Amino acid sequence: MDPYGKEELLNFYDRRLEKHGDSPGAVGWTSIGQHRRYQAILHAAGDLTGKKILDFGCGKGDLYGFLRDSGRLVGYCGVDVNPNLVDLARRKHPEAEFLVHDVEERPLARTFDVILICGVFNLRIAGIAESLRSSLVRLMPLCREGLHLNVPSARAAHKGVDLHYEVPEELLAFARRELSPSATLHDDLVEDELFLSVFREEIEKGI
Repeated sequence: MDPYGKEELLNFYDRRLEKHGDSPGAVGWTSIGQHRRYQAILHAAGDLTGKKILDFGCGKGDLYGFLRDSGRLVGYCGVDVNPNLVDLARRKHPEAEFLVHDVEERPLARTFDVILICGVFNLRIAGIAESLRSSLVRLMPLCREGLHLNVPSARAAHKGVDLHYEVPEELLAFARRELSPSATLHDDLVEDELFLSVFREEIEKGI
């Protein structure tokens, strides 16, 4: 990510955390919106029981809490670039694994069954589109089955000035070209949002 963009990102969430505390508002969501997006991305991901999951951009660990409270038993690891959010996640969920890590700066030397990327590339900051694509290219080799991502859609009827929007056709074309031909895109799970699922090609072929 652009260095200025990364600094802006860290400062943005530090300010929200200070203002909103341990609530969805700290990561820019409402409780209803957060719940709806978690349900949608887990619907796209399918049955995760017993699988090793990477929650990329885990924030303060809310997705882990949702997985646990809904009875989904997974091997969980959350990573985020913001140390203050990760510190809160660790204090809330000491039984889970949370790491401060920037995949664009150094590789994450582990593999997972599924990678979930929920609400990570939403903020309109310098270099966000490039960071999204760079991160996906780095993450795809780390998953044995596939990864699932949601982002605001450029087709949204009403756009916020602080949000980054992706053009559906461009995002899907990038995924099929750079990540795997086995990529699908849904725009009907949450209003004005895109849900991208990219599968390892050999999984799709049943190899």
